Amino acid sequence: MKKLLLFLATCLSLITTSLVSAKDVDYNIRLYWGKLTLNKDNTATFQQDLVYDFASSYNGQYVTLGSAGNVPKGFKINSHPEVKAYEVNKQGKLIKRPIKTKIEQLSDGYRAKVYNGGHSGDRVVLSLKWKLHHVTTIYSDIAELNWTPISDWDAPLDKVVLTVKGPSNLLAVSRFHAHTGYFKKQPKVTQKNGNYEVNIEGLGKNKKLELHAYWDRSDFAVATDKSSKRLSKFQALESKIAIRQKFYPLLVGWLFPMVSAILILISTVLYATWKVVLGQRKAARHMHLFSPPADLSPLILSRYVYDLEIQELSPLKTKRKRYDLGFKELIQASLLDLIDQGKLVIADDHKSFFVPDWNRVENYEKNFLIFVYGDNKKTMPIDGAFADYKIDKSIFKGSNETEIRRRGGEILHLFENRMEKLDKAVKNKIRALSLSDIHRERTDEEKTQLILVYFFASAALLFAFFVGAFALIKGYWLGLGTNLLLLIVASLFLIFYRRKDDYYSVSSLLTQEGLTIKQGWDSFENMIRDIKKFDDVELEGVIIWNRILVYATLYGYAERVQNYLKVNNIHLQNSQMNAYLEINPSYYVGRSTADLSTYTSTATSASNFSVSSGSSGGGGFSGGGGGGGGGAF
Repeated sequence: MKKLLLFLATCLSLITTSLVSAKDVDYNIRLYWGKLTLNKDNTATFQQDLVYDFASSYNGQYVTLGSAGNVPKGFKINSHPEVKAYEVNKQGKLIKRPIKTKIEQLSDGYRAKVYNGGHSGDRVVLSLKWKLHHVTTIYSDIAELNWTPISDWDAPLDKVVLTVKGPSNLLAVSRFHAHTGYFKKQPKVTQKNGNYEVNIEGLGKNKKLELHAYWDRSDFAVATDKSSKRLSKFQALESKIAIRQKFYPLLVGWLFPMVSAILILISTVLYATWKVVLGQRKAARHMHLFSPPADLSPLILSRYVYDLEIQELSPLKTKRKRYDLGFKELIQASLLDLIDQGKLVIADDHKSFFVPDWNRVENYEKNFLIFVYGDNKKTMPIDGAFADYKIDKSIFKGSNETEIRRRGGEILHLFENRMEKLDKAVKNKIRALSLSDIHRERTDEEKTQLILVYFFASAALLFAFFVGAFALIKGYWLGLGTNLLLLIVASLFLIFYRRKDDYYSVSSLLTQEGLTIKQGWDSFENMIRDIKKFDDVELEGVIIWNRILVYATLYGYAERVQNYLKVNNIHLQNSQMNAYLEINPSYYVGRSTADLSTYTSTATSASNFSVSSGSSGGGGFSGGGGGGGGGAF
């Protein structure tokens, strides 16, 4: 036995392993070698040889052997196992170690606690020999072994070799099965010299090994426990286990994921149906309109056609959201529109704007200029947009909590109040222009359709989540992978549905009249986008370049149009527009708009600022009982 242990310990030095931590003890169990020897009187000896590798100091090891669950009537474990410990020295020799053993009785078995402390780098071989009574259940035809020797180890077992020797060397009338779970690769069972041998490459922490076998009744010289026959039931049980070992992985790894996939597919079909029911069609990309359908200012166009308010597009609301128009583009286009109308003039020094005649400026335009450049300003620095809302992050360092919250609240209130006044003024202007309402609410059918879209996508997500979690618990990686993939897909679809829902919630739905108007603007936007594809002859006489530049700025194609003008040496009749192209105020306004995002974010944080006060912070197969575990301390 000593030579065998030495051979096993030496061979296992070639196995790559990982360390396990238990109560600050880092160790690894290289080998679990066991041998169960059954006797004719239905007693048995169970030999366990365990190879520990330590990566830290330790006090000892412990091994448990249990009698929980479905064990034969009369099953007992002798409370005095033989315990030995060896250390493998640098030369690979086994050296017996002095130990102190404490046997603790548990509610369903015994724990052998072995004190033989050591240091990092030690390789310890622990050897235990248990005596067992009434291990099998004796029927009139067979003696059945239904036992779980491994169940509760605190660390993974890198290799398991377990030999079972029956009361007779004749195996012709016996059968032996070993199980580790429905979702695991099953142990390899071989016959050697009249014994059964189980080999497992890696058994996870707290994973079970169950043994289910039978021998002929005549091999045991003891009284019968049950007069009934058992062989047919044994065979039926193993057949059922074999079927489940194939079906359950198929169910979790493929059939259940197919259910999730079908639910996702149903949600996409319902979403497509919902889109058809909405009827919100855009103009085809090849449709072009060479002049704007109406001469509307960017602010009026944004609200009237796209149903977008400044409050909805502002940095406070649209982080990571995209609508038909953007906040920065709307601000830039509105300033350019005022310049084109002559209501806003670029100063001779090209550093500021001013209003030559405030009587010509509409009320909503006044509110717009106040929102961007502040109130009562005769001159407006081109690079000073949104300066009234400036707040530096240094405020958090140099002020007390009350002052920080007050300052942040003031800026947010000023910003939101001016936006509200601007949106109200734009709405009043639309009413004054007698523009009809071209938007509508969702119908009950449309609402129900969208609810079903969310329901099936959410059902797919939850189903994939729970099946994937089950696969993770069982260590079934194929099942985890397929369900995780579907979980991600379902999440992406839900995000997509939510964004589309949000888009139509903010931009509203269009009536038939509204769709006709919107498609005209879509065609006009297509023309601006594709402006480089047209010949000068096609554009000559139908293009009013200063208005094109305003709308190109609104749609985000300003640079494309400006490059076209430069390449084709086109000059605008409006000198102010030419000056605009020369100094490019959009760059400064765009930079100020980006700064505004920082200002509003800082102001929001400041208005809610508070000083932190600290924080606190596989299932059974054949139904056999027993159990065994261990670890180190």
